[in-house]
Amino acid sequence: MVAFPPGTEIIVSPPATVAANVLLDEALARSAFSTGRSQLRFWWGTDLTVVVARSERIEEVAWPDRCRRDGVAIARRISGGGAVLQGPGVLNYSWTAPDDGFTPVDRAFALGGLLIRRALAALGVVAVPRGISDVAVGERKISGSAQARVERGILLHGTLLVDLEPGLVSRYLKHPPREPDYRRGRSHAEFIVSLRRLLPQVTDEDVMRACLAAARLLIRPARPSEPERGEA
Repeated sequence: MVAFPPGTEIIVSPPATVAANVLLDEALARSAFSTGRSQLRFWWGTDLTVVVARSERIEEVAWPDRCRRDGVAIARRISGGGAVLQGPGVLNYSWTAPDDGFTPVDRAFALGGLLIRRALAALGVVAVPRGISDVAVGERKISGSAQARVERGILLHGTLLVDLEPGLVSRYLKHPPREPDYRRGRSHAEFIVSLRRLLPQVTDEDVMRACLAAARLLIRPARPSEPERGEA
């Protein structure tokens, strides 16, 4: 079974802007090899932000004029994938660790997807892996992830749509130039679903507890010669 390395630290960051969190993800990935730390971080963004992937042209994937007019920030991440809309209704996870050469791209994606699926299962929602790195409920996307390898470090980060209004996604993001087969040309509103649409009474605290419990169970136990670093 895929699992996080022994001694992986679990961190819940205080709320901050999406741009600040994206920069922190990058910094932790770039320093992971020198520090030797494996960290699984959960965070909420405090503002609406369009986050574009490393090689995307903003004008091709977003509506920058609308963003500027409405005060929606635009940030760029170092990972691949496609543009996403971030905001207070999106819970993020990011795993940063030294790149040991034994964690292929598909294995890292599988680990992120398993984390989200187990958290959702604890809340009573059945989800399945779809596409390269998505998690879906039925045929609707509820989570996606992306990754990068920089300076001998791994960055895997992903989202869980807890309470994001699909109409906002359509307002600030264009239809993606590339899409997974299972999307079948559907609009943002038809394609994505937020957890609160499925479970109206679920709270942010419920979601965080489920994610933390799933994370703890996915950290591989240390061998006797490998001391645990513990939780942060």
